[in-house]
Amino acid sequence: MKVVFKFFKKEIKWYIPVILMLILVDLSQVIIPLFTKKAVDAISKSNVDLIIRYGIYVLVIATGIIIIRYTYNFILRKLVLKLDFELKTSLFAKYVKMPKSYFEKQEIGDLMARVTNDTRAVRMFLIMGFLGGIDIILLGVTTFVMMFIMSAKLAISVSIPLILLIPLALNFGHKIHRYFKNVQSIFGEMTVRVREAISGIRVIKAFTRENFYLKIFEGVNEKYLRENMKLVKLDGFLDPAIDFLVNSSLFILVLYGGTLVIKNRISLGTLVAFSQYIGTLAWPMMAVGFTISLMQRARASLSRINEVLNAEPEVRDIKPKNIDKIKGQIEVRNLSFAYPNAEYAVLKNIFLEINPGELLGITGPTGSGKTTLMELIIRVYNPPEKTIFIDGYDVMEIPLKVLRNNIAYVPQDPFLFSDTIAENIKLGKKNATDKEIEEAITIAAIRKSIESFPDKLKTRVGEKGITLSGGERQRIAIARAVITKRPIMLFDDPLSAVDTETEKEIIRNLKEYLKKNKITAVITSQRVSALSVTDKIAVLSHGKIIEKGTSDELLRNEGYYYHLYRKQILEGMETQ
Repeated sequence: MKVVFKFFKKEIKWYIPVILMLILVDLSQVIIPLFTKKAVDAISKSNVDLIIRYGIYVLVIATGIIIIRYTYNFILRKLVLKLDFELKTSLFAKYVKMPKSYFEKQEIGDLMARVTNDTRAVRMFLIMGFLGGIDIILLGVTTFVMMFIMSAKLAISVSIPLILLIPLALNFGHKIHRYFKNVQSIFGEMTVRVREAISGIRVIKAFTRENFYLKIFEGVNEKYLRENMKLVKLDGFLDPAIDFLVNSSLFILVLYGGTLVIKNRISLGTLVAFSQYIGTLAWPMMAVGFTISLMQRARASLSRINEVLNAEPEVRDIKPKNIDKIKGQIEVRNLSFAYPNAEYAVLKNIFLEINPGELLGITGPTGSGKTTLMELIIRVYNPPEKTIFIDGYDVMEIPLKVLRNNIAYVPQDPFLFSDTIAENIKLGKKNATDKEIEEAITIAAIRKSIESFPDKLKTRVGEKGITLSGGERQRIAIARAVITKRPIMLFDDPLSAVDTETEKEIIRNLKEYLKKNKITAVITSQRVSALSVTDKIAVLSHGKIIEKGTSDELLRNEGYYYHLYRKQILEGMETQ
């Protein structure tokens, strides 16, 4: 609950008047039965003036209660919505700051559920639970005191069934906590299944697996129903039990209180006042169970929220140096790297040096470590200390923001946001001019495709760029990187979905652009046509560099690159 208490402390200037208004309302509710008692007693004396006077008092107090209730409800709900806003923002801020490795261990749907369902459970507790908590303490105590003053024996007698509500509610509290935490967890799993099915709908339909995934969802949905039914059974038992105990109090009041009226030990007005007090006292007694239920749900949700908020990102600034700019010199010294819990190293004893303005090509079979090397340079994962240097600085010493603000990265599978083509291109440079956008789309050879769309650059691409082909998505990603003009650019197999002619045009444009702007670049590819224009090439195999040199030098060595070159040249001749 620390996150909630911290918010209370910050907004104390608003919570104090809310609590004061709650106290005023509760005290007013306790006073009303006193005037009812006097009015009923005045009936027996046929005193019309007193009946009217006390009736007016009740009306005035009831009106005041309505006005004050509206005021504190408005303020309280506004405060809780503000906390809800802060919680959602904090969760989202944490998500965007966490490294890729964090999301590899989490279910995306479950992370989404923490922003939606879990924050809702906290919000409900802080509105209804807060009101119930105040009423339990204040209204419960003051009501019982007033009843005790009127008739101690009758107060004790009618309160016995209501007091039994407390252990009943406490007994159910821990069960509600456990069941609700399960419900929230399963809801997250269900969200994952829905998201996965919608994202992969093309594959599901292509392989006619609709029924298969429907059965998977039905299984999760059935678990969700089963856990919810456990909560329903608890609530279903609790509500009638509460009604029974309240009615038991009324039964005692009629039986014992009626006897006292007949014996003239209490007045009829006192009996009527007691019936009102039982109704008033029933709420805080019922609120014990209701508030505990809400609190346990909120605790379960807050524990899930805190798991995210308290998570420490593995990739973060530890002891950053005061570095503002990067020129672009990259050096890799004896780099070996293994993923957490992996049995073997992905990269082994890598040595590379790339001078400012140079273009390095990297090739090798699938799984040789090309993508891993790129992600270590930009610190998607932390490389071992003193293995990767930029401008002579260990990348672990360069502030993350500075490092990533100076490197443009085009991943293997580029991600486009559900926005216009123009906004996706401007992602790395929001203030880009129309001229810069035009230059970027020319270099990426995407102009013809854009011109073919009815809305041109204003065309919305759908979630993950679903309305575009793979080649179009890759070229927009290249344009997005180019427009930034950052001193280092990393292209991870950016042309795998592009035809050969378009690839040649893009490579030619990129080479000219990189030299003109003196940008250091690394490009990985299994196509020799994309590597032939590079200043030097490194060949990776099983995590090791097995060849290094210019394209001509590697061809003369007749190693992996030579055989790859011959294979692709022959394939190209066969397709002509």
